[in-house]
Amino acid sequence: MLVPPIAEASTVLSSRPFDGMLMIEPEEDDATLANLHDRGTPTLMIGLGEGAPGPGVRFDYAGMAEMLIAHMLDAGTRHMPLIVGQSRRPSNLAFRQTYERMMAGAGLTARVHVVPEVYSERGAAAAVLGDLDAGLPLDGVLAPIDAMASGAMAALRQVGLSVPGDMHLATRYDGFRGRSETPPLTALNLGLEEVAQIATAALIKVIETGSAPVLHASDPLLVIRASTAG
Repeated sequence: MLVPPIAEASTVLSSRPFDGMLMIEPEEDDATLANLHDRGTPTLMIGLGEGAPGPGVRFDYAGMAEMLIAHMLDAGTRHMPLIVGQSRRPSNLAFRQTYERMMAGAGLTARVHVVPEVYSERGAAAAVLGDLDAGLPLDGVLAPIDAMASGAMAALRQVGLSVPGDMHLATRYDGFRGRSETPPLTALNLGLEEVAQIATAALIKVIETGSAPVLHASDPLLVIRASTAG
Protein backbone atom coordinates (compact mmCIF):
# COMPACT_ATOMS: atom_id res chain seq x y z
CA MET A 1 0.00 0.00 0.00
CA LEU A 2 1.24 3.51 -0.87
CA VAL A 3 0.14 6.37 1.36
CA PRO A 4 1.00 9.95 0.35
CA PRO A 5 3.18 11.90 0.61
CA ILE A 6 5.67 9.33 -0.73
CA ALA A 7 9.35 10.23 -0.63
CA GLU A 8 11.48 8.69 -3.41
CA ALA A 9 8.60 6.57 -4.66
CA SER A 10 10.56 5.18 -7.60
CA THR A 11 13.17 3.76 -5.19
CA VAL A 12 10.46 2.19 -3.04
CA LEU A 13 8.79 0.61 -6.06
CA SER A 14 12.00 -0.77 -7.53
CA SER A 15 13.30 -2.29 -4.30
CA ARG A 16 10.35 -4.53 -3.38
CA PRO A 17 8.53 -7.30 -5.26
CA PHE A 18 4.73 -7.14 -5.37
CA ASP A 19 1.82 -8.46 -7.46
CA GLY A 20 -0.53 -5.54 -6.96
CA MET A 21 -0.84 -2.22 -5.18
CA LEU A 22 -3.39 -0.23 -3.20
CA MET A 23 -2.72 3.49 -3.59
CA ILE A 24 -4.30 6.09 -1.35
CA GLU A 25 -5.72 9.12 -3.15
CA PRO A 26 -3.31 9.78 -6.02
CA GLU A 27 -3.20 13.36 -7.24
CA GLU A 28 -3.86 14.56 -10.77
CA ASP A 29 -1.17 13.31 -13.17
CA ASP A 30 0.39 11.35 -10.31
CA ALA A 31 3.91 10.23 -11.26
CA THR A 32 3.84 7.23 -8.93
CA LEU A 33 0.58 5.99 -10.41
CA ALA A 34 2.00 6.44 -13.92
CA ASN A 35 5.07 4.44 -12.84
CA LEU A 36 2.86 1.58 -11.66
CA HIS A 37 0.87 1.62 -14.88
CA ASP A 38 4.09 1.60 -16.94
CA ARG A 39 5.25 -1.45 -14.98
CA GLY A 40 1.94 -3.17 -15.66
CA THR A 41 1.25 -3.46 -11.95
CA PRO A 42 -2.43 -4.03 -11.09
CA THR A 43 -3.30 -0.99 -8.97
CA LEU A 44 -6.48 -0.05 -7.15
CA MET A 45 -6.93 3.51 -5.95
CA ILE A 46 -8.62 4.38 -2.68
CA GLY A 47 -10.01 7.87 -3.06
CA LEU A 48 -10.91 8.28 -6.72
CA GLY A 49 -11.79 11.80 -7.78
CA GLU A 50 -15.15 12.52 -9.36
CA GLY A 51 -15.15 11.14 -12.90
CA ALA A 52 -11.75 9.46 -12.59
CA PRO A 53 -11.55 5.97 -14.11
CA GLY A 54 -11.14 2.83 -12.03
CA PRO A 55 -10.21 0.52 -10.64
CA GLY A 56 -10.79 2.18 -7.31
CA VAL A 57 -13.02 3.27 -4.46
CA ARG A 58 -14.71 6.63 -4.85
CA PHE A 59 -15.40 8.98 -1.94
CA ASP A 60 -17.86 11.86 -2.06
CA TYR A 61 -15.35 14.53 -1.04
CA ALA A 62 -17.69 17.39 -1.89
CA GLY A 63 -20.36 15.83 0.32
CA MET A 64 -17.84 15.52 3.15
CA ALA A 65 -16.96 19.19 2.83
CA GLU A 66 -20.62 20.21 2.74
CA MET A 67 -21.33 18.23 5.91
CA LEU A 68 -18.49 19.80 7.89
CA ILE A 69 -18.99 23.35 6.63
CA ALA A 70 -22.76 23.24 7.23
CA HIS A 71 -22.13 22.03 10.77
CA MET A 72 -19.60 24.81 11.43
CA LEU A 73 -22.00 27.43 10.09
CA ASP A 74 -24.89 26.00 12.12
CA ALA A 75 -22.63 26.22 15.20
CA GLY A 76 -22.32 29.96 14.60
CA THR A 77 -18.89 30.10 12.97
CA ARG A 78 -18.58 33.05 10.60
CA HIS A 79 -14.85 33.78 10.18
CA MET A 80 -13.49 30.37 9.31
CA PRO A 81 -10.41 29.92 7.11
CA LEU A 82 -9.81 26.66 5.31
CA ILE A 83 -6.36 25.12 5.68
CA VAL A 84 -5.85 22.70 2.83
CA GLY A 85 -3.04 20.64 1.32
CA GLN A 86 -1.02 21.90 -1.62
CA SER A 87 -1.17 18.72 -3.70
CA ARG A 88 -3.83 18.28 -6.36
CA ARG A 89 -5.44 15.33 -4.67
CA PRO A 90 -9.21 15.01 -5.08
CA SER A 91 -9.98 15.79 -1.44
CA ASN A 92 -7.97 19.03 -1.47
CA LEU A 93 -9.62 20.21 -4.68
CA ALA A 94 -13.14 19.29 -3.60
CA PHE A 95 -12.82 20.85 -0.15
CA ARG A 96 -11.53 24.12 -1.58
CA GLN A 97 -14.21 24.33 -4.28
CA THR A 98 -17.01 23.45 -1.88
CA TYR A 99 -15.75 25.80 0.83
CA GLU A 100 -15.53 28.76 -1.54
CA ARG A 101 -19.00 28.03 -2.92
CA MET A 102 -20.67 27.65 0.48
CA MET A 103 -18.99 30.68 2.03
CA ALA A 104 -20.06 32.81 -0.91
CA GLY A 105 -23.58 31.40 -0.64
CA ALA A 106 -23.67 32.37 3.03
CA GLY A 107 -22.41 35.90 2.27
CA LEU A 108 -19.17 35.23 4.13
CA THR A 109 -15.55 35.89 3.21
CA ALA A 110 -13.55 32.85 2.14
CA ARG A 111 -9.94 32.61 3.26
CA VAL A 112 -7.85 29.69 2.02
CA HIS A 113 -4.40 28.74 3.28
CA VAL A 114 -2.55 26.23 1.10
CA VAL A 115 0.07 24.22 2.98
CA PRO A 116 2.50 21.60 1.61
CA GLU A 117 1.58 18.26 3.16
CA VAL A 118 5.17 17.59 4.22
CA TYR A 119 4.93 20.64 6.52
CA SER A 120 1.36 19.97 7.65
CA GLU A 121 1.55 20.81 11.35
CA ARG A 122 4.10 23.60 11.10
CA GLY A 123 2.42 25.15 8.05
CA ALA A 124 -1.05 25.10 9.58
CA ALA A 125 0.23 26.65 12.81
CA ALA A 126 1.96 29.39 10.82
CA ALA A 127 -1.24 30.08 8.88
CA VAL A 128 -3.31 30.52 12.03
CA LEU A 129 -0.69 32.68 13.73
CA GLY A 130 -0.37 34.76 10.57
CA ASP A 131 -4.10 35.50 10.52
CA LEU A 132 -4.05 36.46 14.19
CA ASP A 133 -0.96 38.66 13.79
CA ALA A 134 -2.65 40.41 10.87
CA GLY A 135 -5.70 41.16 13.01
CA LEU A 136 -8.05 39.17 10.78
CA PRO A 137 -11.33 38.03 12.35
CA LEU A 138 -11.19 34.39 13.37
CA ASP A 139 -13.77 32.28 15.18
CA GLY A 140 -13.11 28.89 13.61
CA VAL A 141 -10.77 26.78 11.51
CA LEU A 142 -11.56 23.99 9.08
CA ALA A 143 -8.51 21.78 8.54
CA PRO A 144 -9.50 18.60 6.68
CA ILE A 145 -6.06 16.99 7.08
CA ASP A 146 -5.76 15.87 10.69
CA ALA A 147 -2.07 16.81 11.01
CA MET A 148 -2.98 20.36 9.95
CA ALA A 149 -5.77 20.39 12.51
CA SER A 150 -3.19 19.48 15.16
CA GLY A 151 -0.99 22.35 14.00
CA ALA A 152 -3.90 24.78 14.19
CA MET A 153 -4.71 23.60 17.72
CA ALA A 154 -1.09 24.09 18.77
CA ALA A 155 -1.14 27.66 17.45
CA LEU A 156 -4.35 28.48 19.31
CA ARG A 157 -2.94 27.10 22.54
CA GLN A 158 0.24 29.14 22.00
CA VAL A 159 -1.71 32.41 22.00
CA GLY A 160 -4.10 31.41 24.78
CA LEU A 161 -7.27 30.96 22.70
CA SER A 162 -9.63 28.23 23.84
CA VAL A 163 -11.54 25.68 21.79
CA PRO A 164 -14.52 25.81 21.70
CA GLY A 165 -14.79 28.92 23.87
CA ASP A 166 -13.04 31.30 21.47
CA MET A 167 -12.83 29.13 18.40
CA HIS A 168 -14.45 26.17 16.66
CA LEU A 169 -12.27 23.62 14.87
CA ALA A 170 -13.09 20.58 12.77
CA THR A 171 -11.20 18.08 10.64
CA ARG A 172 -12.15 15.40 8.12
CA TYR A 173 -10.69 12.13 9.39
CA ASP A 174 -11.92 10.77 12.70
CA GLY A 175 -8.57 9.26 13.65
CA PHE A 176 -6.24 9.09 16.61
CA ARG A 177 -4.96 12.65 16.22
CA GLY A 178 -8.40 14.20 16.33
CA ARG A 179 -9.72 12.01 19.12
CA SER A 180 -6.65 12.58 21.30
CA GLU A 181 -6.69 16.38 21.01
CA THR A 182 -7.86 18.48 23.95
CA PRO A 183 -10.72 18.93 23.34
CA PRO A 184 -11.41 16.07 20.91
CA LEU A 185 -12.14 17.29 17.38
CA THR A 186 -15.37 17.12 15.44
CA ALA A 187 -14.70 14.92 12.41
CA LEU A 188 -16.18 12.41 9.99
CA ASN A 189 -16.33 8.66 10.47
CA LEU A 190 -15.31 7.54 6.99
CA GLY A 191 -15.87 3.83 7.56
CA LEU A 192 -12.28 3.07 6.58
CA GLU A 193 -12.31 -0.49 7.91
CA GLU A 194 -15.09 -1.34 5.46
CA VAL A 195 -13.26 0.55 2.69
CA ALA A 196 -10.08 -1.45 3.36
CA GLN A 197 -11.99 -4.72 3.12
CA ILE A 198 -13.77 -3.95 -0.14
CA ALA A 199 -10.63 -2.42 -1.67
CA THR A 200 -8.53 -5.47 -0.83
CA ALA A 201 -11.13 -7.84 -2.26
CA ALA A 202 -11.40 -5.69 -5.40
CA LEU A 203 -7.62 -5.60 -5.87
CA ILE A 204 -7.50 -9.40 -5.77
CA LYS A 205 -10.14 -9.44 -8.50
CA VAL A 206 -8.14 -6.90 -10.53
CA ILE A 207 -5.04 -9.10 -10.25
CA GLU A 208 -6.95 -12.25 -11.22
CA THR A 209 -9.21 -10.90 -13.97
CA GLY A 210 -7.86 -7.52 -15.10
CA SER A 211 -11.22 -5.90 -14.36
CA ALA A 212 -11.51 -2.19 -13.47
CA PRO A 213 -14.35 -1.83 -10.95
CA VAL A 214 -15.38 1.53 -9.49
CA LEU A 215 -16.76 1.04 -6.00
CA HIS A 216 -18.40 3.66 -3.79
CA ALA A 217 -17.60 4.19 -0.13
CA SER A 218 -20.50 4.47 2.30
CA ASP A 219 -21.64 7.94 3.26
CA PRO A 220 -19.62 9.34 6.16
CA LEU A 221 -21.10 10.06 9.56
CA LEU A 222 -20.59 13.38 11.29
CA VAL A 223 -19.08 12.89 14.76
CA ILE A 224 -19.71 16.06 16.75
CA ARG A 225 -17.25 16.55 19.56
CA ALA A 226 -16.35 19.29 22.01
CA SER A 227 -14.29 21.32 19.51
CA THR A 228 -17.48 22.68 17.92
CA ALA A 229 -19.89 22.29 20.80
CA GLY A 230 -19.54 25.74 22.38
